[in-house]
Amino acid sequence: MTRTTITQADLSRKTQEVVDRVRHGEVAVVKASGEEQVVLLDAVDFRLLQALAQCAIEENDRERKGEDQDSGALRAYLSDEISLGKAAELLDLSRFELQARFHRLGVPLRLGPASLEEAQAEIAAARKFD
Repeated sequence: MTRTTITQADLSRKTQEVVDRVRHGEVAVVKASGEEQVVLLDAVDFRLLQALAQCAIEENDRERKGEDQDSGALRAYLSDEISLGKAAELLDLSRFELQARFHRLGVPLRLGPASLEEAQAEIAAARKFD
């Protein structure tokens, strides 16, 4: 994950440029008076990080009451219940986009189907994005 530090003045002058860079996987840290004030992060990356945090919190709580779809998809992927393709489908992303985001966020990747059923699920997920 590329991390760029900018000042508030730079953010003010180059807002669109910074937003475009963040939307393409860069993280922008805004500093003022030598201290980090805020971090700008792509919205989908933020959503995935929230879901990952929820998975970690719920690891010991097997009830998962009110688990949102993002957390459920990530929990199922991380526990080897579903493939990367199926997780991508549940998150409304392409498999390749989710793979790139996982790589950027440091989420472990399981590449390739482990069974015929997983291969068929990946084919079905890929056909949705034709």
